[in-house]
Amino acid sequence: MFDLLNFRPHNLLHCVHAQYKFENDWEISVVAGPPNCGLYGNLNDGTYEVAIIRPNGNMTDDVNGWNTKQEVSAMMWVLAQL
Repeated sequence: MFDLLNFRPHNLLHCVHAQYKFENDWEISVVAGPPNCGLYGNLNDGTYEVAIIRPNGNMTDDVNGWNTKQEVSAMMWVLAQL
């Protein structure tokens, strides 16, 4: 499911961001950047920081960092099932 994400430049230099809204109105926000950019994802290592947004627009607890593409895909699959 990772392939559904359309990464664009983030407002932080050399970082990327993708957001995907599922049919059930849950959303996933995925970001990454170079080492020491302040995000919990490193493009060089292929890891990503993930935020989950509820249908009411509120983010769940906190971001989840250092996820692989496979882990992001698994989260996306679960969100699609809700």
